[in-house]
Amino acid sequence: MPQKISSTPEQKDALAAMSRQQRLLDTLIIFRRSLVYQTKEFFQNSTLHGVRYIAETGRPIGEKFMWFCFTSIGAVTALVIIMSLWEKFQTNPTITGLDTDFHNQNVVFPTTVVCPEAAFDPNKSYNEVYKTVANYDADKALVYAPFLDLLTSLNFDNIRDAELLAKSIPADLLAESTIREWAFRSQISCENTLISCKYRDEDIVCCDHFEPIYTEHGFCYAFNSRFKSTAREDVKTGSPHDLYETDKKWALFFLPNSTTQIFIFSNEEYFGADFNAQIDWSEDQLVEVRISKKNTYTTDDARQLSIGQRKCIFSDEVKLQYFPDAYTFSSCMKQCRMAKAIKLCKCNPPFYKPINNVPMCAVKDFGCLNDYKLNITNIRDCLQCELSCSKTVFNIDKLMKITDRAEMPGVLVEFLTWPIIRYKREVLFGWVDLLVSFGGIASLFLGFSLLSGVEIIYYFTLRACCMVYKNRQELYEIEERIRHEPPPAIDLQLKLKSHVNPPNSASSSSSAVLQVKPVEGDKDADLGHLARQRRVEKGYMNYSKGLYRTPKVLPHHGYDNSKDKWQYDHGQYLP
Repeated sequence: MPQKISSTPEQKDALAAMSRQQRLLDTLIIFRRSLVYQTKEFFQNSTLHGVRYIAETGRPIGEKFMWFCFTSIGAVTALVIIMSLWEKFQTNPTITGLDTDFHNQNVVFPTTVVCPEAAFDPNKSYNEVYKTVANYDADKALVYAPFLDLLTSLNFDNIRDAELLAKSIPADLLAESTIREWAFRSQISCENTLISCKYRDEDIVCCDHFEPIYTEHGFCYAFNSRFKSTAREDVKTGSPHDLYETDKKWALFFLPNSTTQIFIFSNEEYFGADFNAQIDWSEDQLVEVRISKKNTYTTDDARQLSIGQRKCIFSDEVKLQYFPDAYTFSSCMKQCRMAKAIKLCKCNPPFYKPINNVPMCAVKDFGCLNDYKLNITNIRDCLQCELSCSKTVFNIDKLMKITDRAEMPGVLVEFLTWPIIRYKREVLFGWVDLLVSFGGIASLFLGFSLLSGVEIIYYFTLRACCMVYKNRQELYEIEERIRHEPPPAIDLQLKLKSHVNPPNSASSSSSAVLQVKPVEGDKDADLGHLARQRRVEKGYMNYSKGLYRTPKVLPHHGYDNSKDKWQYDHGQYLP
């Protein structure tokens, strides 16, 4: 008796794996055949203009090529126009115009910052050094005092000089206080900065309205500022000063005590290195500045666009880590510089807003800040900062400097006219407009719609997969027939061929081609045979023309239609 050969578990697993691979390969083969079938059926039944003529059976190859060119040109043209519309939607979807329905009752006066050229009090700094680090040594106090004087105007440009001056001072003595606290001990007082002030043509106490601020510009005093500086923090100020149309004068007048730089900007912004001085005032000068206000706001419809599209950020859209109250461009830029300084040097520079849980830079960190100052101040690393969607800009329309009237020196900041105009930014090209434009272009050139796209997905996904599992056996039979069908014979003779068999043809050839031989060159050929040949040729020409008028007769490719009804019904979709 023959012995049974037992298989090991490893062999069984290998056979099972081979069987699974074979089934997967067969499934992929019939899925490919299903895709071919669905492709032809889609081309025959598609609503896209001109597509069904490309795959229609019986059409001359020249006509198919013509429709293919027309369809391709339409598709390329539609794609080019759609890409131009998409670029417009990404780069310029908003429009800014005048807001005609605007009646402003009050106006916030701009923030006016006065930065003295010498931001320190020499007597104050000397006395502070004399009592602390110099330990009542007058000679050492003279050497140490310039360091404190420089701290009142500390920034990235002179931080190297501050590091050199600090080398003569014992480090343990300087460590008793922070650099910011040392700077506040030698700052110039408000009384020594401003002599007299007027607001709306009424006398005011300067130091009640001008608050000290400490930034990259050093120690300054600001009127109508959002914040004020102390030795330990920056705190918010009260309500801003407003102007009314009925006021006697829309102006601020002040008289500085020494040479100063003057900055004028919106109360919404956060003062820092992003601002440049508009006025350089020196003693015995009268400077009159006439300003105008331009306010731009953005409608809420623009929130549907991305920040990059509208190129602005709403005040409540982005919450800054160090300035969480409201987003502004200046506060974003300042936070960017602070974040880079903290990342590179592990400390926060003293002229920036103090931050909880972040150490303030000491003298030992000045070298690091100096080495990385170009990286910290590089604005290209702060490209995430966009302008505010609601912003106010004050333009200087008229600037006059008078030097021959020494009896009335000072600075006058005044509105040239009452602001009655503002600008509105609104959506010009939104998502709905983009969708309508895309649909119109695609429909014009291709007859394409959203349902056409759904139909394409349906044909090549759900319908193709369902055919694999529902008509699996038919797909196997079609694949086998196509695989074993012999290639058509290559006939190099010049013979006239018909595309279909004659109705009662008894030919058993697999090629449905009727060959009509030309008349042989015999001189004795009878006229009746020649007439029959001409009738056959005329009948073929009439039949070729009739292909466009009568129902098409499908070739059976050598298979009996009665044996396979499915092939007879769907044979026109087979390759």
